[in-house]
Amino acid sequence: MLRRNPYLICTAYLLLVASAELLTIYDQKTGVASHALILFALIWHSSLVSEKDKNLSRFLIALVLLPLIRILSLTMPLVHFSRISWYILISIPVFIALLTCIWVQGLRGKDVGLYLPKLKHTPIEAGVILFAIPVGVVEYQILKPSPFPGLEVGTTDFIYAALIFIICTGFLEELVFRGLLQHNAIKLMNKWRGILFVSTIFGVLHVGNLALLDCVLAFSIGFIFSIVREKTGSIYGISVSHGIVNVILFLVVPLYVLW
Repeated sequence: MLRRNPYLICTAYLLLVASAELLTIYDQKTGVASHALILFALIWHSSLVSEKDKNLSRFLIALVLLPLIRILSLTMPLVHFSRISWYILISIPVFIALLTCIWVQGLRGKDVGLYLPKLKHTPIEAGVILFAIPVGVVEYQILKPSPFPGLEVGTTDFIYAALIFIICTGFLEELVFRGLLQHNAIKLMNKWRGILFVSTIFGVLHVGNLALLDCVLAFSIGFIFSIVREKTGSIYGISVSHGIVNVILFLVVPLYVLW
């Protein structure tokens, strides 16, 4: 039954990831163990259906990146590194796993959104980038994160931190969600169901922020990013937008508040 119904499979794994995220809030070790079990279940499930349903098998392998990201983010010892270095260290194994998935599945850059948008789509790309400014401010009002120590707007360290956010959160997460995962979800289901699934699981992965409004905001922005990705065929604009949201959320607004 699970093998024949992709919508039931998506719902089942969505609920498993949501449950693991909730467990993480109350007991981090249990949450990590739950994500590890999901990771191995996805690999095992993918191998079972690899000969019968290649689209499903590839979709399940793409999903492996989600528990992997969470396991790394929860187990990387922040105390030994600066907060910026922490983002870099987590992104390296995720980039390796992501590129390996793309290579194994034989995907081209265009398939995962690594494609320069056409000139006629410039207003859409510019609009989604500018949209990041109010989104970053709104998300700060929801989460109110503490400022990064030792950073001042306009300094070399600030510029370095901003670039890290754009590459290691903006570009990386968009390549995972709106690139590889969305490509596989749409092939397995259809355009709108695939977009809905990717947007929903993107929102679910914000449960750890302990703010329902942030989950709703993440779902909404993810949905917009997915539509832009389908309209333009590119993740470049949404990657910059995603990165700018995080720059405003973690760097610009906290420092401005201190002023």
